[in-house]
Amino acid sequence: MPIELYVKNQELGTFLRLRCVVNYSSKISKANEKTLQVRSENFHINDLATVRLEFENSKSAFTCKILAVNHESAKNCKVKVNVSCQDVDTPFYSEWICDDQWKVFGKKSTSDTDFLNVVTDVLDINITACKVIESFIVKLYNDVYFTDFKLSTVEGSVPVHRACLAVCSDVFQAMLTREWKETSEGRIEIEGVSLRTLQHLKDYMYLNTLPEDGLEQLLKLASYYLIDSLKAECVSKLALTSKPQDWGRLLELSVIYKIPELMCAVQMMVNPALALDGKIIGYLNVSK
Repeated sequence: MPIELYVKNQELGTFLRLRCVVNYSSKISKANEKTLQVRSENFHINDLATVRLEFENSKSAFTCKILAVNHESAKNCKVKVNVSCQDVDTPFYSEWICDDQWKVFGKKSTSDTDFLNVVTDVLDINITACKVIESFIVKLYNDVYFTDFKLSTVEGSVPVHRACLAVCSDVFQAMLTREWKETSEGRIEIEGVSLRTLQHLKDYMYLNTLPEDGLEQLLKLASYYLIDSLKAECVSKLALTSKPQDWGRLLELSVIYKIPELMCAVQMMVNPALALDGKIIGYLNVSK
């Protein structure tokens, strides 16, 4: 028999409860190993999110999925959904920003009732939705009217706020609180870096994000301007994503720019025993 689905919905503001009654055969013959599926109609939550359920019955388990997308009236917003269900094998609770991907919120390996080879499962699924409001720092990052300083290179400049620079770096703070040329001009020229690296620096200072590449150049800036948190994160990501052919270059970088944390991290990747002993790797020439 196909899967039969009955859903009763109760909505109260941003809260939606779906009581689902699902019927399906308890016996799947070897001749019919194809997974059976059934999807619900769309349900709306306070004009913020639209959700739809999907249930699958296979030989291994009864699987429950949910799709959450922005409601038509909230297309230009970020909407977060929270989904919980206690009626699956492992109680489920999760939250995510609405997208167009099905999410598995649970599986059931045992049925609620089994009568005349027809299984009935009852699930209460609780869903809430709310707008994601941009934080103050994100608004500051996107601000183009009240920036009062620039990080510059030969390729161009990245506008920033003095207060953010001072909070992130003791070097910048010292410079901005004294009568330096850069302070009066409202800009600092940083040599030997690309405009892209300066943008990565701003991304981290405001949003705490790291780029996928260009980490070595960003690490140099973090080390020079004493941005310890950025240095630690760059070191960690470089070590964890490096390949054996990268280790020599990274060790050389650690010596030239005096970044012992990078040397220790790479040593840990090469030989954890050496790193724990605090020994320098002898067979890699990094004394240039």
